Amino acid sequence: MSVWNDIKGMWRSGGVLLRLIIINVAVFLFLLLTGLVMIMVEGSPQLADQWMGHYINPWLASTSDLGALLLKPWTAITYMFTHEGVMHLVFNMFMLWFSGRLFGDLLGDRRLLGNYLLGGLAGFALFLLFAHVGPLRAYTSIGGIVGASASITAVFIGIAVYQPEMVVRLFLFGAVRLKWLAAIFLLLDLISIRDGDNSGGHIAHLGGALYGYLAATQLKKGNDWSLGFINGLERIGKALTFQRAPRLKVVQSPRGKRMSDIDYNATRKAEQANIDVILDKISRSGYESLSKTEKDILFKASNDGKR
Repeated sequence: MSVWNDIKGMWRSGGVLLRLIIINVAVFLFLLLTGLVMIMVEGSPQLADQWMGHYINPWLASTSDLGALLLKPWTAITYMFTHEGVMHLVFNMFMLWFSGRLFGDLLGDRRLLGNYLLGGLAGFALFLLFAHVGPLRAYTSIGGIVGASASITAVFIGIAVYQPEMVVRLFLFGAVRLKWLAAIFLLLDLISIRDGDNSGGHIAHLGGALYGYLAATQLKKGNDWSLGFINGLERIGKALTFQRAPRLKVVQSPRGKRMSDIDYNATRKAEQANIDVILDKISRSGYESLSKTEKDILFKASNDGKR
């Protein structure tokens, strides 16, 4: 029970990034344990694989077969939490942790969740487009799709476009700016599509990358797609569960006084100047060069921005 309590504690206090990782790992373990049970029941790994392939995996993995997709539309979401192999899961979770930390600390957990979900949907949409539209079909075919890669690519490209000069330090390679790292990843996807190595999956990566790029450029202009999507989901959830918005009660402090507009604007300007200095430091020396105080200031600013 100690392990279960630890997991519950991480879920409550770990934030969106850790929750996304927990969900991905939990789905993988569910499929793994179900497969082991079926091996014991069937007495044969081959029969167990057939049973899993026909009755379990199709309910989580998605497909470009429109007829099958109409019967299982939820798989457009569940596919981005489903993995088929250990290395597939490990690599994706490493990339999610790497890019999610940068994204979440600068832009907040709610935008991170929005980028993950919308990026996965954008990747799936491009995957469908290539599977069904004229000359694009030469690059892929009707088939299945699993994995969080498109969602993770949206997160990674999103933060790389938002802060292209940010420096990250990589083992063996040293200091690298995010824009060059993002360019390398996109180039590898393009090469993989051309070579026919899991073309459908790499096309989905490009769909996620496209969303990450557009969302970041729009955010710089003041249009917050990811946060707007999450706010919309919350409003729908409250409407479906008949939750009423809490009433706000304003209490006048007997000792305090209302801040004037001039003082408020001056305070906000000073805070923004402080944040700009921190962002410049990240661009020059990387995120890990920040002190705990500077990281706390960024975290507070990202939380203020998501209200």
